[in-house]
Amino acid sequence: MSYRPPATVARAARRGLGQRRLAPKSRKGGTAVGVARARDLSNRKALSLDTVKRMLSFLSRHLVDKQGATWPEKGKGWQAWHLWGGDPGGRWAASVIRREDPAWFAQFLKGERNRALLRHLGVSTRRPNG
Repeated sequence: MSYRPPATVARAARRGLGQRRLAPKSRKGGTAVGVARARDLSNRKALSLDTVKRMLSFLSRHLVDKQGATWPEKGKGWQAWHLWGGDPGGRWAASVIRREDPAWFAQFLKGERNRALLRHLGVSTRRPNG
């Protein structure tokens, strides 16, 4: 089964790609994997559930980047966050995973960093049914 990202996620990824394109080489954020993910998201390419899970995991690890000194100037952390779909991508990924793999989502909820991400995104941290 595959999952097509919504337009809000595509827009976030396009913003990340656009800002990265404008940045000088020393200020480009994201890895080759992040750029590839942004291209898929911006084109609304259908993704596997495993890829959607990787999106949520990436955003959980990188929530701290929003506190970085270069966030307001759309630095590397800002670019990487948006390459992976940004806040809309996190909300979408959480919704898909909660519905499609409640056991994985319940395990994800055990991590404080993961719960912090979901609170930031306005996503319920209650255990899914199932």
